[in-house]
Amino acid sequence: MGYPEPMKLLIKMIIVFSMSSCSLFGIQSEEGPRYKVLHKKGDFEIRRYESYIVAKTTVQGNYDDASEVAFKRLAGYIFGENRSDKKLSMTSPVKVEKSLKIPMTSPVKLTKESGSYTMSFFMPSQYKKRELPTPLNDKVKLEEVESKTIASHRYTWLSSKERNDKKAKELREWLKKLNMYEAQEGYTYAGYNPPWTIPFLRRNEVHIRVKQLRR
Repeated sequence: MGYPEPMKLLIKMIIVFSMSSCSLFGIQSEEGPRYKVLHKKGDFEIRRYESYIVAKTTVQGNYDDASEVAFKRLAGYIFGENRSDKKLSMTSPVKVEKSLKIPMTSPVKLTKESGSYTMSFFMPSQYKKRELPTPLNDKVKLEEVESKTIASHRYTWLSSKERNDKKAKELREWLKKLNMYEAQEGYTYAGYNPPWTIPFLRRNEVHIRVKQLRR
């Protein structure tokens, strides 16, 4: 007997997280975007990120509902809901369509926009944008993000919109005291662990894009 689609997705998620080290104990070895730490104090950091590619999708709605819908779309893409073309050399090119499973990376990022949320999955650095398969869902987009500087505030336990708002406020207060960077509006939440990770071992972050102040 076949499983219903939501159960199939859950099984796939369990398999991919079990195979990775994004585990019960919060140990992590899967690839993430590369960055250099420019300044650090406790759980606060200023980082310079290299350019990277994301698969992203935007969903209207509240924090919890939008997060769930967006995660399912992006998980579907990396689990094979994509179109990968391979050309075979013959008297004329022949295209064979096949799906491609893309390794899971971290973190998963969620950014609030007007009336909606945009979630992003980082793509493995081995791929250039043109090498990634086309999503079958037209609401999933691939985008190259240029190098940037961000301020980060790391915290443990469970995340929520209220906690993220509080941590973003604390990050802005730290930036004012540091007095070296100008903060942009808004913030992004970055989550590094699956729901079953022990809460006090979880890695959560809020990110604010910044630029260095001229002296």
